[in-house]
Amino acid sequence: MQDPATLPGPSEPFAFDANAATLKFLREGCATYGDVWAIPPTGGADSATGGGGRPIWVLNDPEAIHHVLTKRQADYGKGVGFERVKMLLGDGLIVSDGEHWKQRRRMLQPAFSRPSVGGMRGLVDECIARRAHLWEECAESGEPLDVSDEANRLGLRIILRAIFGDDLAALDERDGGNPFNLVVDTHERDLMFAMRFRQLWPVVREMIERRRSSAGASGPPRDFLGLYMGARDRETDAALDMDGLVDELMTLLIAGHETTAATLAWAWSLLARHPEVQDQVRAEVRAGATSEEGREPVPGTGGSHLVQRVVHETLRLYPPVWMFTRRALKDDVLAGRPIPAGTQILLSPFLLHRHPRYWASPETFDPSRFSVAGAPEHRSAYIPFSSGPRRCAGDVFALNTAVQEISWGVSRYHLTAPDPEPPELDPGVNLRPLQPIRLFVHHAR
Repeated sequence: MQDPATLPGPSEPFAFDANAATLKFLREGCATYGDVWAIPPTGGADSATGGGGRPIWVLNDPEAIHHVLTKRQADYGKGVGFERVKMLLGDGLIVSDGEHWKQRRRMLQPAFSRPSVGGMRGLVDECIARRAHLWEECAESGEPLDVSDEANRLGLRIILRAIFGDDLAALDERDGGNPFNLVVDTHERDLMFAMRFRQLWPVVREMIERRRSSAGASGPPRDFLGLYMGARDRETDAALDMDGLVDELMTLLIAGHETTAATLAWAWSLLARHPEVQDQVRAEVRAGATSEEGREPVPGTGGSHLVQRVVHETLRLYPPVWMFTRRALKDDVLAGRPIPAGTQILLSPFLLHRHPRYWASPETFDPSRFSVAGAPEHRSAYIPFSSGPRRCAGDVFALNTAVQEISWGVSRYHLTAPDPEPPELDPGVNLRPLQPIRLFVHHAR
């Protein structure tokens, strides 16, 4: 068995971060060294960001990724980089680990069941209708619509409405407007944003207390706040305390807003540059063929509905979480080589989703690849929501919302792009467009 030191890779260390330089480095590394390689550590044994004195493994092999995320998930914890996220989100599901994460996941999973998520469809419809006038104004004036900004603001409205329900009106009526608007008014995701975002913690506490004071007055919960407050530990019947509720609601806010907003912006960009697909989706939606009830299909990896396949193909090309890490908690054997406990592992869904071995014409937008027959051969070659036990709890909500928004838009309007080239990438915490995506809106025939 080979020693880890014999893994291929560059001879010089690289201080990776969520930025364009890292994406370029990883792309070149995978092209040069293959699907399993290593980066020399940038620091000593006490350096958390430098691999702890060990080489940092890079995985772009679905079988090895399946081993880490699913088969031996308990042996691999959160890796380097999550410290920043924890500063932003507290100890919510995204950053928590071990028994704490298991307990929270069991408690909160029922809130994301299909019946719970399906019951929020009306809230999404309401949020879309609230911003419909912007689309109509652009269609009438001929001015382009910034779909990246529109997706961002609509996405924030949807997740706030899904969290707070009717109580959202109290936030809208505050002096100075809704305080959560800073999420869409601030593009940067730096330390300054984190400090401002943390100032929203007391607002969430206030909303929780407001709901507690009116408990039972409005019947069964129809929003995430009510569902989270009603969650109980299956063994102790304990509820989330105030700190736990705030951490999890803020985690849901960021995770549920930014990933869905980015996906929708990329989807509009792709559809505008592929009018034949846009026309096919419109015909499907207008025919009421998106589900048995004439509404959106139930999301899954494959599916017979084109609007659903468009969303998945968008997530393949532009996975919002384009890079994340894991850390080996104990000695193991990975990809045929021993991996010592403490080794940091770097994974990139962006690169995996464009791997030519698992995807034909990987740079091409082709929703038909997600037909039943065209699903990826390896189950872990497509991981926009991660995989295994730590797969994103809100995946169904995110997929349903994207399908619902696209179905509304294409049924009424036809989008065109001012140029054929796709937007440049901004690979920060999430994969966003570097410049605004401005598209022309026309009344659909």
